[in-house]
Amino acid sequence: MRIHRAAVLAALCAVLSACATPGPPAAPAAPPKPPEPVDGAYRGTSTRFQADIRTCPHPGLVHFDVIDNAFQLRWDGKTQVSGSIAADGTISGGAERITLVGKRDGNKLEGDVTNGDCGLHFTVIRQH
Repeated sequence: MRIHRAAVLAALCAVLSACATPGPPAAPAAPPKPPEPVDGAYRGTSTRFQADIRTCPHPGLVHFDVIDNAFQLRWDGKTQVSGSIAADGTISGGAERITLVGKRDGNKLEGDVTNGDCGLHFTVIRQH
């Protein structure tokens, strides 16, 4: 008899729960934050991480403009290294015997430029 009462009580609870009015609907998820703009003027510095020959470029101040996700980074007095920024934030590019790799994080770009004998690491911030 006790088992029968417990079963009836459980069934009654299930029925009452099914008839209960639902609570208010959950608030819709916030729309994703729009991506930070990429294009603009960038300023920062470079440091040397490799200098196997005496003619390596000097580290120092870095500045360039990003237009349509592309830019030109000065390697030395006569060489410009082309770079591009992909939608996932990956930076890549190069020039003759020079490679450029890096990453975008919000308004900051960081990367390494090397020709195998010389290497510079740069960090630049987008100016508002």
